[in-house]
Amino acid sequence: MQYAPSKNLSNFIKHYLIFDVPSSGQKQFRHFSNGHNGLVFTLKKKEFVSLNSKTTLPETFIFGQISENQDFGINGATSIIIVLFQPLGFFGLTGIPANNYINDFEDSYLIFGKEILELKDCLQSSTNSSEAINYLNSYFTKKLKISKYILDPFLMNTIQLAYKEKGNVSVNELCSQLGVKERKMQRMFSKQIGIAPKKFISNIKLHYFLSLLRNQSGLSSLTNLSLQAGYYDQAHLIKEFKKTVGFVPSKYLNIPRLAVNLIEI
Repeated sequence: MQYAPSKNLSNFIKHYLIFDVPSSGQKQFRHFSNGHNGLVFTLKKKEFVSLNSKTTLPETFIFGQISENQDFGINGATSIIIVLFQPLGFFGLTGIPANNYINDFEDSYLIFGKEILELKDCLQSSTNSSEAINYLNSYFTKKLKISKYILDPFLMNTIQLAYKEKGNVSVNELCSQLGVKERKMQRMFSKQIGIAPKKFISNIKLHYFLSLLRNQSGLSSLTNLSLQAGYYDQAHLIKEFKKTVGFVPSKYLNIPRLAVNLIEI
């Protein structure tokens, strides 16, 4: 289930995701890019493995922006909570350059210290989702109060414009409308968001297409949907879709999803 953060955190946290993986065997999942990074808590932990790097992940970890899809294996039933940051949220709360973790993970303890383990214990002992959300809101409100970093208004305007155009805007057009050179925009995106502007825009376009796809009954209008989302044609859409997700839209529609960009494989 998806839950909104408290209003004071909305510029930093997009939403919280809470779900169970009810399996006694191994299940595999794929995560693909959506322009956000996040924080993961695994509760009632079993083995949680990155299949790309063949490494077992910590019980709580930060994941960065990704340029390729990533596959995971989970052995046994578990519960997972994901804090999905806004594009500028992680940098705004920590001051840590977002490009430190491109295609990578970091043990949350190394970033937040023992307090993140205390939060995990609280989440572990919570009896319902509302209680867990209260713990998360309280923790991040405290982090926000001591943060020395102010969200960059230029980047916030850039992000808002890209979303307003549903990803159908070029980097040059963004630079022109906002009066900044492309080189500067590249540097700012890299440090504070962790992804290049072009990739960020393409993520918005793809996820707009996914919203259209989920709200229609089948693939009969795939060509129309691809044009509506701003792709040149159906072939262009499928090429970009496969590059990001790893397979075609018809397969995406027919497999279980824990979130829009977290799917069972």
